Amino acid sequence: MTRIVLIFIALAAAFPIAAGGESPGDQIVTTRRQIKVGQRALRYTARAGRLPIRHNETGEIHGHMFFVAYLLDRLPSEPARPLTFLWNGGPGSNSTLVHLSGFGPKRIKSNDDQNDRGDGAPDCECELEDNQSTWLDQTDLVFVDPIGAGFSRPTRAEYAAEFYNTLGDIASVTEFVRVYLTRFDAWDAPLFIGGESYGVWRAAGVAEALAQRRRKVAGVILISGGIPVGPALSDEMRTALFVPTRTAAAFFHKKLPPELQTDLGSALEKAERWARAEYAPALAKRDKLSEPERQNILAQLARFTGIDASLIDAKTLVLARQQFAEQLLRDRKQALARFDTRQIVGSETPARAERANLINEYLRSTLRFKTDLAYQGIEEGFSPSAGWRTLSVGARWNYNQGPPPPPGAPLNTDAPPGGSQPWLRRAIALDPSIKAFVAAGLYDSLNSCAGNAYLVSQLEPELKRNITAACYEGGHMMYESRDARRRLKQDVSGFMLETLAGRSK
Repeated sequence: MTRIVLIFIALAAAFPIAAGGESPGDQIVTTRRQIKVGQRALRYTARAGRLPIRHNETGEIHGHMFFVAYLLDRLPSEPARPLTFLWNGGPGSNSTLVHLSGFGPKRIKSNDDQNDRGDGAPDCECELEDNQSTWLDQTDLVFVDPIGAGFSRPTRAEYAAEFYNTLGDIASVTEFVRVYLTRFDAWDAPLFIGGESYGVWRAAGVAEALAQRRRKVAGVILISGGIPVGPALSDEMRTALFVPTRTAAAFFHKKLPPELQTDLGSALEKAERWARAEYAPALAKRDKLSEPERQNILAQLARFTGIDASLIDAKTLVLARQQFAEQLLRDRKQALARFDTRQIVGSETPARAERANLINEYLRSTLRFKTDLAYQGIEEGFSPSAGWRTLSVGARWNYNQGPPPPPGAPLNTDAPPGGSQPWLRRAIALDPSIKAFVAAGLYDSLNSCAGNAYLVSQLEPELKRNITAACYEGGHMMYESRDARRRLKQDVSGFMLETLAGRSK
């Protein structure tokens, strides 16, 4: 045997090539961990790694998707635990918010009391703590970074367009779920799918795709992204039901008139009653309103939002989201934060460097996932164009929302970002046992608790009975507030237990 062959064999032994064209850098790393929740010790296995996303016809790998999974210890004789896949939105956002602020076994320590008062985030979030509101005691967890987020990448630049669009994103994440269940022999686990913000579209779309493949999905958890069941509310009613959202913000900042400033629940009830009974009908016939009617609407809209009537467009009778954010605290020369209107612009973001370092240390050192890749969303790697920068995934995103185009046909780039397909409706039609839990934050300027509740009330009985909507005293990421995080955990646990009990009947 020649010296060259011996060297090759030695190198092959030292650096094994994974099957299927995967590289050594795509290994799955397993560690054993433990946290304490209350008086209970939770012992679990953590997995961190990337799975291949292949072209089905050729088997060629077109992307790798990064994940972190947590599996609670159980005896071999015990039944399979529920398994929940979770991601954030974006498009292009990694999963660190739902993972390390929300539901994983560890969370980035923050001053929750301060956040609950709305005084802004702490100066530094540089320590991990045992998450007392983790979902791990109820379900095993898989946090997913779609292609273009975190350590997830297309294998070639020309493959990026396959993933950076609504339908391709849903297809690739559905494929990730299939590969994970296959790789780790988890097909018997009761399956839950969860997403936040834009991730709601992804979650509902994945649920439909799995239902089409006759893969049972127990439940879908939709956080701060509405309810993708297709057109169910008129534009006028949708606009009107954002009034209670703004009433909540004005109440918090003490900008409502005295008769509405004493009790938040009462103020919200009055605002919603007026919005549904008077404001929405007025918007539907705004061009035919008399001048006294128009002035009355303006006066009531000002009353329930804390905004001077003279600042509201007298023709459209609509108070835009950004206008409200900029005008409510104009006397203080402050603007409301987009994701949590209890906060003001400039105070809602913690020190980014410390947070980024903590996340990097956790993924690379604690979970021992070794890679030279930049974790997209918290750090930047080298880009050979556009002055060391390239357009973000979100800037390149194609919001195609119709049925998949025929092979070789171009994607529909004219579809607007707004709205969604009725993925959840179609999923439940395919499998009537699928349940959905919908969460929204009272102080989220992008979503409406009142809108969600009203939409569910208007659905046909066979769809309505499968959807539960809840509202929390928090923002877009309501789990960043301690009390909301605790209540959300309780509600999700109850939802899962009830859902699984119903499927066993």
